[in-house]
Amino acid sequence: MQIHITKIYNIGGTAAQSQHMVAEIAKSVLNCNELGIYHYSVESDSSEMLRARQDGILAAVKWYDVVIFQFPSWNGVHFDRALMERVNVNRGVKKVFFIHDVVPLMFENNRYLLGKYIELYNQADLIILPSQNMADFLYKEGLNVHQYVVQRMWDCPLSVNTSVIPRFNKLIQFAGQTDGFKFSFVQRWKYESVRLAVTASEGDWEHGENIEFLGWFQDQNLLANTMRRNGGFGLLWTEHEYWKEYMTLNACSKLSLYLASGIPVIVHNSIPEADTIFQKNIGLVVDSLDEAVEKIEKMTKDQYDQMVQNVASFGRLLRGGFFTRKVLTDALFQLLYN
Repeated sequence: MQIHITKIYNIGGTAAQSQHMVAEIAKSVLNCNELGIYHYSVESDSSEMLRARQDGILAAVKWYDVVIFQFPSWNGVHFDRALMERVNVNRGVKKVFFIHDVVPLMFENNRYLLGKYIELYNQADLIILPSQNMADFLYKEGLNVHQYVVQRMWDCPLSVNTSVIPRFNKLIQFAGQTDGFKFSFVQRWKYESVRLAVTASEGDWEHGENIEFLGWFQDQNLLANTMRRNGGFGLLWTEHEYWKEYMTLNACSKLSLYLASGIPVIVHNSIPEADTIFQKNIGLVVDSLDEAVEKIEKMTKDQYDQMVQNVASFGRLLRGGFFTRKVLTDALFQLLYN
């Protein structure tokens, strides 16, 4: 029996980074065979061309193998359904679906596609979901896969200078787009006692006096070490209602970026891992930015330093890829043992 895992190509950003990270860990830890999937305009393929392309992707898959499919493929549900038809030609193949994002939930105008995606997911023998919240939601919407495993956190295999200890600083750092609809709150920063540092270039938009511009980072290691030197807190936040709802279901890579960098986080109390952050004392769990600022104003250096020590231990798991190792091992053990 061989274990295979899909990996997307010809696409950038977090989508590619997460799939590549999972695939590399699966290959090194579980000796998985990679099945490369090219991101392209599927509409340009005839039925025969699509079949030939997918037969090439699955050429190494044999009877009774296990295939871990990373979703989305970003080629659309038509491509995914056709790929399942081709893999099912092989007798006894076990299918694990590792769901990174649910496309119909990411964009409000795609919500009508949710039923088609659940039909696709129901072809899995086991499904890996980002949170228990997402599992509860999808099962309520018609998911009927008998076995599932919860991922909980994204890993973040950074290289950071651990000799630099984040310092107590009334500073909130925000890594993300600052001019889009999801995170427009950064343009309305009103707090005089706590600075906001954003990954943007000065002059991109009008700003208040208590905002610092870190510039753009192409290298995640450089960003992580910059945030580590700055100290303070990393902010996972949105005030856009639809995206806020999605964040209650999904695992967010930005959360792991902050923790792997070594800095405590600020999160809304509705995100899936809010209890973990509170119980392990690796950040602030709040209902509003007003509450976050108030807690920072009252915090002592000793309290912050204790948080940093706790984050240091947690960050080693994220940088070492241990959440991915665990969820893949748990999934395969459950699939093959039970």
